Amino acid sequence: MIKPHQVISLGGGSNVAQLTQAIAAAKLPLQLFSPSNDTRQLGAKLKLQIAAQPPVSAIDLAFDGCDSLNQQLQALKSRGGIHTLEKIFAAQAKRYCILAPRSRMKAQLDPALPLTLEVIPPASNQVINWISQFNNYQPQLRKTATGTPQLTINGNQLVDCYATNDWQHITEFNQKISQFNGVVGTSYFENLVTEALLFDPDEKVHYLRKDELK
Repeated sequence: MIKPHQVISLGGGSNVAQLTQAIAAAKLPLQLFSPSNDTRQLGAKLKLQIAAQPPVSAIDLAFDGCDSLNQQLQALKSRGGIHTLEKIFAAQAKRYCILAPRSRMKAQLDPALPLTLEVIPPASNQVINWISQFNNYQPQLRKTATGTPQLTINGNQLVDCYATNDWQHITEFNQKISQFNGVVGTSYFENLVTEALLFDPDEKVHYLRKDELK
């Protein structure tokens, strides 16, 4: 899947960490990039040079994990809090591949997971108040263990928006909230994933391509 001299992006998470270790073991000549501090730190330990800024040219293949995936390969990437940066890399990639347990793929996105918004701090209260007007969604500011707002790499805050029932209308809601002044990005990845490698507990791997889905 990965060929010598390709430009490769590595996202965050445990599954991408395993791939990073495999790349180091294979010793392929690659140009590596990552929006994740953890992935870059792992790469340094493995003597891989992984750049933080996306390349000027296109990315041949980007790998990422996800928290939830539906059967149309739309994804929620809410837990890590780096979705805005990950989406920049994903949009620049010719192919964007999700690595995840097969159990994370359902007919609809997991309603237990929030749609996470990266918001500039002065706008957080306005965003929360606006979302609170809708009966179907419950927003809350993500906080650290000490009770302070959790900040992203960019110094912004995270607002977790939970659906009271399901994510059947997430596309429409995501479009509305994305236009709100102060919202930098959301954790909903729509029409970005081109393929997925999903694995069972027995390590059997299932390869899915969006252009082959019915």
